[in-house]
Amino acid sequence: MQEELLPLARNFRLKLQSLRDGNPQTFEWYPYESLTNAGHIDRLLAGGPGDIFGEPRMESRILDVGCGDGDLSFLFASLGYPVTAIDHPSTNHNGMAGVRTLRNMLGSAVDIVEADIDSQFTLPHGRFRLAVFLGLLYHLKNPFHALERLAKHCDYCLLSTRIARRFPDGSPMPPQHPMAYLLAADELNADDSNYWIFNETGLRRLLSRTHWEVVRLFTGGDTEASDPTSTEHDERAFCLLRSRYGMANVELGAGFHQPEDTGWRWVARQFTVKVSEPRERITISGFLPEKLLAELGSITLSITANGQALAPQTLSEAGVWKLVRNLPGRGIAGTEIQFTSDKALPPSDTDSRERALIVSSIEFD
Repeated sequence: MQEELLPLARNFRLKLQSLRDGNPQTFEWYPYESLTNAGHIDRLLAGGPGDIFGEPRMESRILDVGCGDGDLSFLFASLGYPVTAIDHPSTNHNGMAGVRTLRNMLGSAVDIVEADIDSQFTLPHGRFRLAVFLGLLYHLKNPFHALERLAKHCDYCLLSTRIARRFPDGSPMPPQHPMAYLLAADELNADDSNYWIFNETGLRRLLSRTHWEVVRLFTGGDTEASDPTSTEHDERAFCLLRSRYGMANVELGAGFHQPEDTGWRWVARQFTVKVSEPRERITISGFLPEKLLAELGSITLSITANGQALAPQTLSEAGVWKLVRNLPGRGIAGTEIQFTSDKALPPSDTDSRERALIVSSIEFD
């Protein structure tokens, strides 16, 4: 996306308003201005990777979760991006009549899906480049489940949610501790669809536990005395997130098997990681099962970067392992890092994969 989103959103808002005014409906439109989020999105993208959107194509699919009347969905679709808009009729302001009516008025190709993301929901087939998840987190009973499911299917996420620095009585939440306040049914705007208000540390912990890396985060509103229940002390966090599930944050080459439920992967005896941008150091972590160690003994990993040998590492104890190596030439772009284990479990009747190690995370500096 070459242009800033905010001016595009302003013009598109006028178009949507004209359609609404010129076509009276029997239902009530969603009362909040969704397209004001374009300014926050611009600010988040200014501090993040420049290739999130890329050229409009299937690899750039956008998922708008909790879409309301679909204003943002239709804006992205008007720019050529394939968009799927998700909401739940029982919690949507007008039972999703608004988003369906606007799609018909616009002649838009936005795919509309009904799903309750507070339950065991499924997403449409395929991977999404970006999830838009604005103003929804504190309305979920099960935020952990929703965020983890999105991390499995989306590369990036734009998220906003209400946060707090104080308890309702004004006493401070310890900022160094991850915390969340559970609202009573009528405690915030007399709206029983409000549940969890995190402090910033709690939000960051939740994102980390659900396989998201915070690329950029800023807050707005009352950034000194925000609390979970009052309208005058409202603070919001705006986040650009990158999925780490299955090591989606890096470019994996051959040798990585499909991710397990919690995101880690078995690797074959040889496995490769690619670096498309200059990086100076790689940190790779994993787990060596006690049963594997008992069967194979200690395992030595040989490492090369663009054919240049790096120091090997021997794993001789069961449990978590970690390897850190500086890359030659300060990480020249296009580096291919190959790992070779001296031992591996061969394919068997119960598992057709060659398995050498478990890899849980890869980071570049």
